[in-house]
Amino acid sequence: MNKLIYKRKVNFYETDAQGIVHHSNYPRYFEEARGYYLEHIGFPYHKLREELRVDVVLLSLNVQYLKPVYFGEELEIRFSIIEKDKFFFKFKYEVFSNEELKTVGETKHCCLNRDTRKIIKIPQILYERMV
Repeated sequence: MNKLIYKRKVNFYETDAQGIVHHSNYPRYFEEARGYYLEHIGFPYHKLREELRVDVVLLSLNVQYLKPVYFGEELEIRFSIIEKDKFFFKFKYEVFSNEELKTVGETKHCCLNRDTRKIIKIPQILYERMV
């Protein structure tokens, strides 16, 4: 699958007393990257929620912290969909700083009907754009 790159700079408030990014921020970074992905394929969250009446929900999260990241570093999050079927899809993330791999992770998702709150098949129009 195609890899996208999402870039961001580490803010001071994301760090601990040693100036190292706190572990709780990586799921947020992954979520930012997913938002970027949905915009890239033409389905930002608001369009999914309002036009398709779909919520994308997180089912699982796995993060491996390889090396610390510090305040002020520029992050490059390289990510892609690594699996998908009619109901579920999975992203893989690689977080780099200065071309060095710092963190890897995966998330698994599904779609919910916003009205019934039940799991549904990925809408066809969305499924076709997921690469």
